[in-house]
Amino acid sequence: MRQNQLLHVRLGDIDLNERRIILCSEGSKNHYEHQVPVVKWLYPRLEILLERAQAAGAKLSDLLFCVNYFTAKTDRGNETDQLHTIKSFFRRLSKECGFDVGPPRFRHTLATELMKAPDRNLQMVRGLLGHHSIATTMEYIDINLDIAGRALERELMQSPITDLLLNN
Repeated sequence: MRQNQLLHVRLGDIDLNERRIILCSEGSKNHYEHQVPVVKWLYPRLEILLERAQAAGAKLSDLLFCVNYFTAKTDRGNETDQLHTIKSFFRRLSKECGFDVGPPRFRHTLATELMKAPDRNLQMVRGLLGHHSIATTMEYIDINLDIAGRALERELMQSPITDLLLNN
């Protein structure tokens, strides 16, 4: 999820029954809406966040990342306040991790790791990242030469062409 998409997530965009988050077009770089799944470990955390925000008076049309739901402030803030909250979170996380962490790094890492998986699926990764072009998705994927070498070895060993080359 891009930082601007995080900024635009509203409570009503989270559908826990369908286990998905709708990323609206206004926060999207390409101005298209798409959906991402809610993974198992995130589900209970989102459930708690939604319950607490609504108990504090938040409406489904309110932005998700508004810390003022949980303070004495009645002002819900604006987009600049939301951006400050998100950037502050990633600064603290980066400090704890000892390296820079942010939405772009998560996106690149997700794409690369999903493409390393045995059941990799380029179309799925394209959809998760919200890209319309496979070429754009490919820019996110780091090539690991060790993995590429093993895959090449595996494929070549199964190819009839390899038998011809090795036996001549």
